[in-house]
Amino acid sequence: MQDRFAAGAAMTTSRAALARAARSARLALIHGGPERNAFLLLCKAALATVLAWEFAVRVLHSPTPFYAPMAALLVVDRTMVRSLWASVQLIAAVVLGMSVAWAVGSVAGVNWWSIGPVIFFALLLGRWSRLGDHGLQVPAMVLLSLLTVGGTSVSFTYLTILETLIGGAIGVITNAVVLAPLHLRRSREQVVAMAHQVHELLHEMSQGLRADWDADLARHWYRVGGEISLHVPYVIQEISTGHESTRLNPRHNARPVRVDWEGYESTVEALHRAQWQITGIARILVDAADDRARQPVPSPHFLARYADVLDALADIVTDFGVGDDVARARLDRQVAQAEEILAELREQVRVAPQEDPQAWPVYGSLISDAERAVRELESARSRAVLPTVDGQSIRAPQSALIRGRILWRARRREPAHPSTVEPKSGLVGQEEDGTPNATAGRLPIEPHGSAQHID
Repeated sequence: MQDRFAAGAAMTTSRAALARAARSARLALIHGGPERNAFLLLCKAALATVLAWEFAVRVLHSPTPFYAPMAALLVVDRTMVRSLWASVQLIAAVVLGMSVAWAVGSVAGVNWWSIGPVIFFALLLGRWSRLGDHGLQVPAMVLLSLLTVGGTSVSFTYLTILETLIGGAIGVITNAVVLAPLHLRRSREQVVAMAHQVHELLHEMSQGLRADWDADLARHWYRVGGEISLHVPYVIQEISTGHESTRLNPRHNARPVRVDWEGYESTVEALHRAQWQITGIARILVDAADDRARQPVPSPHFLARYADVLDALADIVTDFGVGDDVARARLDRQVAQAEEILAELREQVRVAPQEDPQAWPVYGSLISDAERAVRELESARSRAVLPTVDGQSIRAPQSALIRGRILWRARRREPAHPSTVEPKSGLVGQEEDGTPNATAGRLPIEPHGSAQHID
């Protein structure tokens, strides 16, 4: 009975895996995106492996055509820079391993007392950071050479190194010729997605402060702010990958696309610094609404006016990094409005009698955090660049369908306090060939490495 149950569970798991694979294949064929890009990367790796195998058999007449296809398989990567560097690392690891095996085989031979020290030495060499992930090839090649030909066969050593060199070259050439990987869209989508999320969080906080908010809703704002900050390293990594993909890339060299990568990084870093202050505002509101913290609650009149500051901040984020004159003028007005309201609130706290004399630190903290957020964005505006579609910024409204879908997902996630903190639309600029592109829908920020793909 148990065996039958285990067999049924295994069959169910296999069917689920096959269904996921079929779905990914269908998406790769029908739609562009991560599935198609991953599928293309796999196809290029398979093609490079076959070509290297055929070359080793038909040209080199290798009796064991293993090293050429292995090298070709391992060097096909997401960018040309990584592909070339992986080829160099792999060749260096193989040469080191074969050299150590030849030296030990010639001097001491293959004995029980020589295998241990030489493998230990090879493992140390393999940990050299310059070899990266290919460092494991050093002890592998030492062991393989010693156990097969005693490490002393010149022809075996020569053929192995030659196969590795040619296989690596075939992998690099295949990666360059067959749609060389160029990652432009993903990095731009991530920058826009982060700006959307900061904008939506500020808008949601301002709406909440004008309505009936409580400690749970404030905790939700605080949690969302923390999640946005946690994703920043992944956004920076996507920008770095996109920039790296343009180097040594024949597609980009043939039809270059101008992208201000430093401007993207400046945008993300400035939004991150401003987000620290926004998260601090949420933390103050959590303590003020939590009975256990015993912090004074700001007056409704103050919070209603403070909500205007958050709205102004949201509008600043809307136009932050947008290069046209209209957006710059609009940003100037929003900065001036935010500073004017904050000055008004500061004066109000200073001269107006407070119902609770212990409340002034809460007012001061809220004002200071908002002032710092405005200063962070204002000081970085000259270096910031936000991708747009035909000059349209992230102010574009959502359709009712998208808004309803976001609210439904938010209610499933947190029934008590639905969130609208989701990007409203995608963008973004140009495709790899320079044509305009706009991607509607949700643009999640995902950890780097969750899906290896080519844009």
